[in-house]
Amino acid sequence: MARWLDALPYSNLEECGRQLLDGLRLLGHTPMDASARHKLLKLYLGALDRYFPALETEILQDDVASSARSRQLAMVAVALFASVFSTFKQTLAERLSKRSLLDREQPKIELLLYSMMSARQLANLSMRCYCPLPQGFWHDCHQLFRPAVERGWHERQLDNDDSLRVIYQQILLLGITSTNSLSQQEMTVARQLIMDWAVHAQLQPVETLDTTRLGYLVDTSRDEPPRFLPINASQLGAGCYWFNLEGALALVKRRIEQLLTAQNSNAAAQLYDELALLRGLAEEWQQPKRLRHQRMSMREVLELTATVPNIWYLANGHSWITAAEGNNKEEGDEPPPAPVALRTPPPPSLFLVVNQSAQGLRLRGQPRGQLLRAGEVILLSPPGKPAASQLCLIRWVSLLPDGMEVECGVEVIGKLPEPVRILPTITHPEDQYQYALCLQAISPLHRPPMLLTQGRQFSRLRELRLQDRNGEILIRCTRLDTQTPHVQLMEYRDSDNF
Repeated sequence: MARWLDALPYSNLEECGRQLLDGLRLLGHTPMDASARHKLLKLYLGALDRYFPALETEILQDDVASSARSRQLAMVAVALFASVFSTFKQTLAERLSKRSLLDREQPKIELLLYSMMSARQLANLSMRCYCPLPQGFWHDCHQLFRPAVERGWHERQLDNDDSLRVIYQQILLLGITSTNSLSQQEMTVARQLIMDWAVHAQLQPVETLDTTRLGYLVDTSRDEPPRFLPINASQLGAGCYWFNLEGALALVKRRIEQLLTAQNSNAAAQLYDELALLRGLAEEWQQPKRLRHQRMSMREVLELTATVPNIWYLANGHSWITAAEGNNKEEGDEPPPAPVALRTPPPPSLFLVVNQSAQGLRLRGQPRGQLLRAGEVILLSPPGKPAASQLCLIRWVSLLPDGMEVECGVEVIGKLPEPVRILPTITHPEDQYQYALCLQAISPLHRPPMLLTQGRQFSRLRELRLQDRNGEILIRCTRLDTQTPHVQLMEYRDSDNF
């Protein structure tokens, strides 16, 4: 087995993954002694340690949801670790079923810890890849924790890793965090915070509660993550816990206070990003978001175009040349400095509207070249009706189990935008105009004109040159309305009004 694992084609990610998965499944189905299966599983862990870094790099070098190859490799990775988890559970069950005076506890504890650690890796990987967890995952995790508590093994650990209780709490925290609404950058930070702060949470048996608590309930008899509801011990059976997050929330709030202090002396965008992430975690861990609007089922097909430059090109009549540049060329004038020339964008992708609410849509389809990621801006257009387009922000992304299609939830922020170009008045001589989108004012909603930009253009009262179809004006940014890792939506006013 060791020689076969060493000879696997590790540079061929698809083939190596297929062979590892076939081997793991065969290991689970081949009758053998539990101790022998345990030893072979540890050999597979060594092979996965060698294979997985390259696989993870390949999956995450592009946005997972946007690349067909990344999606398929993500499915391979999730299937691999689901098989590792399943085989460790099987081996543990076989070992626990043996009752002998000579049978030692340590191999059972080790198997239990490996099972929970592989569950954590599976949860982490599913989070990073926006993949759904396998059916039965939560029930299996709960059923691993119950015998650990009954046998007094829940504080045991392997080497320098966390105890079984802490690993379980890390998995539970992942389960109550809406990771599919996070970008990869946000997810890296959130994952580290969860791994570090889960130790400060507590699992309190509900029978020890003397009053009804509003909080997260862990019911080890159900196949589901913690649920937020009123916890009444008299209505619950054995194996139920209040997942008390007060200790972890105290650390979140302390970190928020530190960032607010730092922000007063440093307006760095990364401080704003981390602050927004922490506030989101604090809100979700205290009380999860509820659907605020009724959703209506639909079956409409829309064209989807993603990113500011691609939407700019579409809104500008499928051209990178503005009307002002065209007029200047005809008159022989020197055109204004344009942004770096870009390639023709990919054609729009077709997405099905699954349902609709007052604020947004749920979509399903294949990106086919469009950059589909949480926090990105997209334009949705009925085929042949560009004037009916809607500008949206992607709020969450999720891969369907087959890895072929993607679902996403989007929030509508405006209608067909006007393509404009911006450049700070105080800048480097080499800087060029950047593509941006202008959303018209909505008087009934008291919404002023808004500017949508890539990256980090906003600074309060910063002056920008804005080129639109009528020429060039000077504006000042007045308020940041929305910021994601990819775009900023800000209010602005003419500089003459200051």
